[in-house]
Amino acid sequence: MENGNTKTLEQYIKSYMKSFQFLAAESTFKSDNCKANRLIDSYGQIPIQDFCHSDILDIIDDLHECYANKTINAFLTILRATFAIAKRDGAIDTDPMAGIKTLKNGKSKPYPFTKAELKKLHNTASLCESGKNAAELNVLTGLRISEILAIGWEDIDFEKRKLYVRRARVLTNYKTPKNPESVRTVELNTLAISILKQQLKITGKKPALNVSVVQEDNKTRTQEHVRFVFYNSKNDAPFLNAAQYNKAFFKGFLEDAGVDHRGAGQLRHTFASQNLTAGISKDWIAMQMGHTDTAMIDKHYGEWITDDSPDYANASAKHLAGTFGQSLPADETEVSGEVIIQNDEMALVKILQTKPELLAAVKMLVGSQS
Repeated sequence: MENGNTKTLEQYIKSYMKSFQFLAAESTFKSDNCKANRLIDSYGQIPIQDFCHSDILDIIDDLHECYANKTINAFLTILRATFAIAKRDGAIDTDPMAGIKTLKNGKSKPYPFTKAELKKLHNTASLCESGKNAAELNVLTGLRISEILAIGWEDIDFEKRKLYVRRARVLTNYKTPKNPESVRTVELNTLAISILKQQLKITGKKPALNVSVVQEDNKTRTQEHVRFVFYNSKNDAPFLNAAQYNKAFFKGFLEDAGVDHRGAGQLRHTFASQNLTAGISKDWIAMQMGHTDTAMIDKHYGEWITDDSPDYANASAKHLAGTFGQSLPADETEVSGEVIIQNDEMALVKILQTKPELLAAVKMLVGSQS
């Protein structure tokens, strides 16, 4: 075997990436391969044994000029694996990546749609009705956009009001969802059923297509016959992936509606945030979204939507008004036509948060009596 000391960084990176392709999902490998090529272009011809710790610090400084911390960490992952292989080969005595810590990521804040924005979208006509229906169903179910685009009519049970998430469309492949919990059964509410019945008139008679679905090991493929629900009206074919959906439909749809631009991924955030704001159980939200617990809801998806929430500040003032020797006018218990939930009712809401159906019924009752 060739002496490792004669090898360059490029050779070791390519060696690592050759093995990595069999372990990673297509989207992950494609992203990391681009970063690997960037490292090769800049530093690939340097002999592997010539790198020292300060060289790595210089590389990181260069990366800071162009990339966010999250992306830089992906570069560092490649470099760590590359130099680890070189050390095991005996090509280097000291790993220059030793002591290089993962950078802290800035938390990206969700940008969910408010009810006012959702109303604008609902009232905006579109030449691609399938695209619009997909967006609205996304808000009502909390699926990933990659999952929405891979739904087949075989996955929907109108009688039981269930949607079975079995696959996703990622880049150029259909594949099983990203983790075991994501293979799930989603409850469909009345609004979601209505949208699907509208969509049934558009694509319900489309023939089944034979597709190859990549399994969890990223190697095995199974053949499935799927009658896809959502079609791109521009070419009368299922949407290719989330990127095409954003470019071919969603971006223009937001512009037509006069709504601030954001990616279709925010539709899933909207499901979580609107339901949290409405007081719906976090456990139910997590189950619908394919999470085993509520941690991901708290960390990534949940965003309190102030514009759509009751005036709790005024409710707090009313609760304490007597303590401060004041009384509030009766009309201050109502804001924008919505009844503020008072003391005893707020306590009841907390109790009922684990029973979203009962909570919704209570809210409807309160509203009907206002």
